[in-house]
Amino acid sequence: MKQLSNFGSLVVSVPADSTAHQVIIRPAKPKDLQGMAETIVYSFHPPEGPISWFYPVLKFLTTEDLRGRLNSAPAKYLCLVAILLDPEKGLEEAEVVGTAEISVRPRFPWPNPSYTFVYLANLAVKNSYRRRGIARQLLSYCEQTAREWGYNHLTLHVLENNDQAKQLYASSGYKCYEIEPSLNNLLFNFPRRLLLSKSI
Repeated sequence: MKQLSNFGSLVVSVPADSTAHQVIIRPAKPKDLQGMAETIVYSFHPPEGPISWFYPVLKFLTTEDLRGRLNSAPAKYLCLVAILLDPEKGLEEAEVVGTAEISVRPRFPWPNPSYTFVYLANLAVKNSYRRRGIARQLLSYCEQTAREWGYNHLTLHVLENNDQAKQLYASSGYKCYEIEPSLNNLLFNFPRRLLLSKSI
């Protein structure tokens, strides 16, 4: 991984079918919102069955939620995109194929809100570009940013039934810190959230 500073861009090569395409990982821009929302919604809420009817609404709500965070981002917040460079298209038409967000959060809002940690959210890669190292590069970029912010741990959640994500995090050094109890798990057998953390 190339050394980064001041939230620069990282250029990596990933296999795409029988060729290698360049992927740029950089801070998100407003023009990326639609692609980011689509990537997140498809990754966490695949439009299958009844949810497919609500997909346009869900994508709109996700877009506006992302827009709000980008427009009012605090100093220690970073939203990343991985964009695929197509040799036949210009940079402005590059496709968003992955995204991730990190931010500094208070550990406890009361009584000591100054005790903070870095939290990773919405790490997602489009299904057709998974298992090509893009998620791992996004994760590495987030870890380096957290170190630049002066922190030595990165924390995230993953659902206990998301085996592919759990494999990525385990191979990257993340350990399960807590299995969070859930009323939905007790009543409806929904998967629980696992709190993972890594010393960086």
